[in-house]
Amino acid sequence: MNGLRGTTLKTLPVTWSRSEYIANAAVLGLCVFSVANPLVKQAVLFFFPSPIAGLNMMQWFQGLCFLLVLLTLPMVPRGCNELSRPFSRLLWAYVISLSVIHLRLLSTGRIPTDMLFTERMVHFKIVFALLFWYYASRLVQSYEFARVLLHSILLGALISAGWIIVCYFSGIGGAHYAFAGITATAGSEGASGKGVAGFLLPAAAGAMFLALRDGSYRWALSAALIVAAVFVTFDRSAQVAFVVALAWMAVWWLALARPRPASQIVFLFLAIVLVSGGIYYAHHGTEELLVRWTRDFDRGEIGSGRGAFYTGAWNWFWYDSSVADFLLGMGYVNIGDVMHTASGAFRHTHSDLFDMLMIGGIVGLALYFLLFHTIASLGKGLPIGSAEFATLAAMLLSFGVMSLLTGLIAFPHAMYAFGVQCICIRVLAVQEESDLRSQYAHTGARTMIAVTKNPGESGDLMF
Repeated sequence: MNGLRGTTLKTLPVTWSRSEYIANAAVLGLCVFSVANPLVKQAVLFFFPSPIAGLNMMQWFQGLCFLLVLLTLPMVPRGCNELSRPFSRLLWAYVISLSVIHLRLLSTGRIPTDMLFTERMVHFKIVFALLFWYYASRLVQSYEFARVLLHSILLGALISAGWIIVCYFSGIGGAHYAFAGITATAGSEGASGKGVAGFLLPAAAGAMFLALRDGSYRWALSAALIVAAVFVTFDRSAQVAFVVALAWMAVWWLALARPRPASQIVFLFLAIVLVSGGIYYAHHGTEELLVRWTRDFDRGEIGSGRGAFYTGAWNWFWYDSSVADFLLGMGYVNIGDVMHTASGAFRHTHSDLFDMLMIGGIVGLALYFLLFHTIASLGKGLPIGSAEFATLAAMLLSFGVMSLLTGLIAFPHAMYAFGVQCICIRVLAVQEESDLRSQYAHTGARTMIAVTKNPGESGDLMF
């Protein structure tokens, strides 16, 4: 027994040190990825626009990171099951369901050979983000890890926002909607405006969360800068999502916040946004914004033809699909044919809801709602008046609106940042609650000691 006990005492510190080292290294790797991922997206399209072996440099980078996460996953700590188990279920649900859908399409010859790569790349992008969500849910278990990872994501967002604004005012990079006389940019040539806005908008909520939590004017300024970058993409779904999230935050701050955060921080953010808007209006007016919103209506369209996309997707699903397609969908690459029949354009539906409905039928629809349910469950048990609950709701609203109106699931950088920020905020909320309980218990213990040591000094305490 003594020999076994001695062996145990010798091996435990080594095991703990190795586990701690792996966790620290993995979190550091996630932090580097959080900063590098959006920057690689911009730099690759700016400096290396040509693909290599059918893949651009961004896809090579993300593929390498995907393999590194798979290789290190068995070595990282198991984490808290309450946090990681929902993300494990979500990941396996997508992997198994997408595999079944893909095998069914292959066995029936529904996917053209030259489109196999496209179909698999869409599946990979979705699974990529969900794997990183699960990875983060296992790693981010402490206040320190959550805070440093959240800071890293926001640093990447800030650098991206700065680059987008530079591109907008300097004219370098890619300009969108030039055919309509509208100047807008998502940064480098080829970068998607909705992908960039979908990444930045939740980050603006994350920056405001830190501003309210820390009483930091610096983070309020950062949030305003990110919002300005979102605006110059001229993505209408992002503008709608921003208004929805801002309306929620206004209701929360005025009626639900307990305790109410410092008003100076909120006023600074709003002042910067309003002043920036005023300067833009003074120099550019509202003509471009009005054209962006009214051009489609003048042509009898909604959202560049999205009304026809959504209607065509629903009509196929409800009226024209076979039983097998109704249950398991038709795959991503076949969406274009339905959209061409409905609207005259070969493209996807520009809505994650309708894309998933057509990709996987009823199964795809269930997967779509499971994703948002998993993120929403992070707010379970949080006080409605807390800044953590308000921020999670704002992120879910902003990302959800854009997902519904334009589609974001196939943008790994936007998906990754959204989900991991929500995980970090949940961990910070749990840690803060634990700290408050510890502080309360410590204060109560000191009071009891004082009463015990000095009985009779205070009649109220003795009573």
